[in-house]
Amino acid sequence: MPAFEYEAIDAAGKKSRGYLSADSEIAARRELRRRRLSLLSLGAARSAGKARAAVTAFAPKALPSRELMLVTRQLASLIGAGMPVEEAVGMIAGQGGGQATRRVLTDVRARIVEGERLSEAMTSHRASFPDVYRAMVAAGEMSGGLAQVLERLADYLEKSQALKRKLQTALVYPAALSVTALVVVGVLMVFIVPRIAEQFDGTGVTLPLLTRTLIGVSGFLQMAWPFLLIGAGVLVAAVLLLLRRRAIRVRLDALLARMPVVGGAVRKTESARFARTMDVLLGSGAILPDALKAAREAAGNHDFRSRVAAILADVESGRGLADAMKARRWFPPLMLYMVAAGERSGTLGDMFARAADQLEQDIEGGIVVALSLVEPAIIIVMGVIVTGIVLSILLPILQLNSLALG
Repeated sequence: MPAFEYEAIDAAGKKSRGYLSADSEIAARRELRRRRLSLLSLGAARSAGKARAAVTAFAPKALPSRELMLVTRQLASLIGAGMPVEEAVGMIAGQGGGQATRRVLTDVRARIVEGERLSEAMTSHRASFPDVYRAMVAAGEMSGGLAQVLERLADYLEKSQALKRKLQTALVYPAALSVTALVVVGVLMVFIVPRIAEQFDGTGVTLPLLTRTLIGVSGFLQMAWPFLLIGAGVLVAAVLLLLRRRAIRVRLDALLARMPVVGGAVRKTESARFARTMDVLLGSGAILPDALKAAREAAGNHDFRSRVAAILADVESGRGLADAMKARRWFPPLMLYMVAAGERSGTLGDMFARAADQLEQDIEGGIVVALSLVEPAIIIVMGVIVTGIVLSILLPILQLNSLALG
């Protein structure tokens, strides 16, 4: 399909440039009018590949979470009203929103016009549409319930956004307290302690072990702090590069899942995501194997992803879902009981919804408890450090006073 480059003015009087695909120049003009754009110039792009490359080059690394949620909600409404997918995407792209969002949706629409499905068109913007998002859309397309899947996806994204905002709000004070504590300790160790240590030089008194240790640490920090910062940056970069290797990521994820406290949180989080994904897809008419494939793509933990793949293989061979899940030794007993009950009663989607609600409530409660413990823990650690610094300064002073009085 031919690609056209255009320059136009929107309803707000803002000039914009872009690319679109259309059957002819007349169709391109009609599309621009439908988007409520006043055309300034229109011409054929040098190649469709160039148009697509231009759109993709200026596309953002990822759509903001709120933008993705709004786009999903609008798509669900338009497709649910009977509008073709290509027209729905084009209408949302022309209605407004951020310029980056318009570019991404314009490219997605061009790919749909060329014959790709919505999930396939989204693959060119993986950062904007995560794997789990595309997997759910694909399952909705295969089941014929795309509008219902998008509606449930919008609800899921809205809940996730609300939880993220709540977590960010709760982390503001502990983060500020931690930074303040580090700055105070750093100033004491680098600037204050050396000045006080100079007062003890030449006294001929053997300083206490605590004082000598503090002075040694202070001297080390004075000399090595630039190298420590560089080393920390290099270490973070090396860890990030290593985590990109699948073999290392799989081993790390398996290790995290087996840790005493962290492992429980990881297993509960992955179980909740699995249950919510199954709820969205089964409630929208997807068949069980397709739902399990989407749940596998939704998994953030690679160890859990391999377990879901094993569950899928068991189900395809004729084994019951509850039995297959139980054999993986990952899911909480209550969830297994609900899944078994759902299989017997034919309400598997509803049971996954209840399990997801219960697990998400448990996770949210755990986050609240953990954050409530962080603040006193930081205060206690800060108090211990400051007390140690104060004692290391007072002990030699008291020692000198006792010698002077003696």
